[in-house]
Amino acid sequence: MARRRSLKHQFLTMSADFQTGNPEDPPGEGDTTIEYLHEDCLGIILDMLDPASVAVFERTNKHIYSMIQTHQYWRKVLKRLLSSHPYLSCKFFESRQLTLTDLDSHDLTLCKKLYKDLACELNTRWKKNDEFEPKVVRNNKFFCEKNENQKIVSLKVTGDHIVTVLGPRTRSDQSIFTIKVFDRETETCVHEISNLIDKPEYLVFSAKYNLLVAKAHENSRNHPDTLNIWTFFQQPDPLLRSYNLKSSGNGARCTFLVLKENFYFGSSRKDVVVMAPTRYHNKSVVRFLSLKKGEFNPGSYPQGVWTQEKTGENYVKTNNGLIHEGSGVAIEEVGRVMVPHLVQLGIADFSEKWAILFSEAPKELPDRNIQLIVIDMTTMAVKHMLKAYEPRIAVYGASLHQQEPDVAVTVGKDGYLKVFDLHQGKELTNQRVPKPMARTNTTILDFFGTTRFLLGSITDIHVFDLQFPLYPSQEARLDRLERRREHIRTVSIYGDVGGMVEERNLQLAPPPGLPVLDPLLQLQQNLSALNQVNQAIEANIVGPNLPEEADRVEQLLVEFRAVQQRIHDLNQEMEARISVAIEAVTADLRHIFVLTNTGDVMTFDLWDSTRISEKEKKSI
Repeated sequence: MARRRSLKHQFLTMSADFQTGNPEDPPGEGDTTIEYLHEDCLGIILDMLDPASVAVFERTNKHIYSMIQTHQYWRKVLKRLLSSHPYLSCKFFESRQLTLTDLDSHDLTLCKKLYKDLACELNTRWKKNDEFEPKVVRNNKFFCEKNENQKIVSLKVTGDHIVTVLGPRTRSDQSIFTIKVFDRETETCVHEISNLIDKPEYLVFSAKYNLLVAKAHENSRNHPDTLNIWTFFQQPDPLLRSYNLKSSGNGARCTFLVLKENFYFGSSRKDVVVMAPTRYHNKSVVRFLSLKKGEFNPGSYPQGVWTQEKTGENYVKTNNGLIHEGSGVAIEEVGRVMVPHLVQLGIADFSEKWAILFSEAPKELPDRNIQLIVIDMTTMAVKHMLKAYEPRIAVYGASLHQQEPDVAVTVGKDGYLKVFDLHQGKELTNQRVPKPMARTNTTILDFFGTTRFLLGSITDIHVFDLQFPLYPSQEARLDRLERRREHIRTVSIYGDVGGMVEERNLQLAPPPGLPVLDPLLQLQQNLSALNQVNQAIEANIVGPNLPEEADRVEQLLVEFRAVQQRIHDLNQEMEARISVAIEAVTADLRHIFVLTNTGDVMTFDLWDSTRISEKEKKSI
């Protein structure tokens, strides 16, 4: 194994003549470029790059290639991948007959070859293949444990943990919720938060900093929503703090939560930053909250007025709730942006450069187009407000493209997948996709340098590869075959729907003493009657006799068709709620997890696929 000199030794032996120059000028003779940097300096840069960028960078010349090998970049990235995704490591070592110590081989090219083979094998299994069929498991996983009167209502997946939210199974069961945290390496429940009266919404967490955050919705308009913050791992008193969201002294409604770790505001580094868009009085404010665990007592927090309860506990009363003595969370508002529109529920994302969310269509204004709100994080101001979708089209998925820092990917209820350039403020391209049925039916993940976008309809999950040309040429527009390659596969729960129908009917049955007619069925009947009325009105609209009546008649027809389309969409939503449908979709590098509205979890294991021909032979 090659021996590297320390950074201090390289600096002391360096004979550099520092001269002033303009960094915008191209490198000239005698200038230092990246390939002439010392090994440890280059290593710091490599550690900040993703594997896809390093794979391109090492093709520059032989010197860069040897420097990357000497820095052992591929060994580090392979070990980091297997440690943060334990569901890959077992099958990886077993299929290749290796152990963890074998990765410390003197062969510097071994880890690069193993990493490349792993990425190629997983990518092959993800794409549509007539030879292999993914293994499907329904509910028989370690994270599916629940009581008889409970069902899974929310599912969050990361590389090393899975978090589930359990709620009432039927309408007769008590409305009590439970949060469970599972370790994917040991396949055990490491934390349980039970007896929650309010449903935890928009749940986000950080295992690294031992924090779990969720919103508790307040039904009264005079009371603000609350952010409840717990410890991610087990401890005697897991609740760290309840933080009330207020705006101008009034109760604010939180519309989403997004959490980022190790986030920089300028030169200030924050452990955990939570983006919390809130709305009130036809306006919205986007808050960026920095969370940091700490100990609260009269000595560490002397500026507060400490009061003692009857139980003997000390607390401080603040504008955003109570702070109790002991372990807690210090919350600092590090950024705030006012938005002159109501923002949509369940859609937001941010990075160190941009933040995005969407406006609701204001019904009282003539221009009711839904806008993409782009926030510049450096100035904490609205950069662009772009026309994104037509009125009454909810946005069901949006995320910043991880390989393109100035690009946002969105999908609306109308079934258009759009790509926006945030720096220039324009739409780059759009594509028709199957219509999503809920905001949680979309997910996006970084798959070895490629961004994968998963979209769930009623019973199908469609996988898109977003490495298509973001700036399409005229040839790309004409070449329809090239653009079809973006959709790489579809998986479906349709074959298992029959076994869930009886469970769904049991869950929707009214509590004892209430009429049998379900409110959802009653609403569907009302929609059907309204549809018949609209059809009769449209049939009775006669042609205009006078030229000045033509515009009025055309306007009436347009409005009636819009109402009919809305009725059709509502009927679809009612059908999806009454029957078995996909509730949420999430994924990792190996699995696709599908949560249905019956509380069943379908796990598609793409790596553990079986040959279709062998399966047919067994059935024969």
